[in-house]
Amino acid sequence: MDEQKVWNGIASGAAVAAVVASKPLVERIWRLTFRSEPPGNPAHDDVQWRDALAWAVFTGAIVGVIRLLAQRGAVGAWRKRRGVQPPGLKYTRP
Repeated sequence: MDEQKVWNGIASGAAVAAVVASKPLVERIWRLTFRSEPPGNPAHDDVQWRDALAWAVFTGAIVGVIRLLAQRGAVGAWRKRRGVQPPGLKYTRP
C-alpha cells in the first residue's frame, strides 16, 4: 500500500478525532474564562455579535491547537513505529 495514502488517512483521522473530542473541552474552558454559558448557536439572532465573534475566535484557536497536538502525536507514533518521518513531512520550509 502507498505510504502517502496511509499517512494521509492517519493524519486526517487524528485531526477529525481531535476536533470531535474537543467540543466538551472548549465549552468547559469557555465557562471558566467567561463565567457564562457558551452560545448554543452563535448564528441565532438572540446571540449578540460580540458573543458570536468571541465564540468563533475562541473555538478556532482552541480547536486549532488541539488538532495540531493530535497531528504531532500521530507524527511521533509514525516515526517511532517506522523509524522515519511520514511521507511529505521529511522537509520543512525555512
